[in-house]
Amino acid sequence: MLDKPQPKTQFRKAFDEWWNAQTPEFRERTDVHAAWTIFQAGYTAGKRKNLKRYIFRVGKFRITRWAESVTAAKEEAIIEADYRVAMRGGKPPAGGWRLERLGAS
Repeated sequence: MLDKPQPKTQFRKAFDEWWNAQTPEFRERTDVHAAWTIFQAGYTAGKRKNLKRYIFRVGKFRITRWAESVTAAKEEAIIEADYRVAMRGGKPPAGGWRLERLGAS
C-alpha cells in the first residue's frame, strides 16, 4: 500500500508548473521550500480572490470562514459551531450562538 505511487494533487501540479516556468537563475538562488511557501500563499489568496476571511469567536471555538459578506460568514460560522458541538455530543445553546468578530482580511 505504501509502495504505490500517490497521484499528484492539483496544488502540487500547479506548483510544479509554476516552478518549471521560472528562470534558471531564480531556481538557483531560491530554496524550493521557501518557494513552496511563497507559492502556497499566493495560490490560496488567488483561489479565493472574491472572498474575504472572517474570524469569529463562538463560545470556546475560534472559527475562520471565507465568504463574500459578513452575513454569509456568520451563517457559515453558526453552522460550523453547531457541527463542532454535535461532534462532541452536545447541543447548541438554547439562546443561539453569540459571535464575536475577531478579524477580517
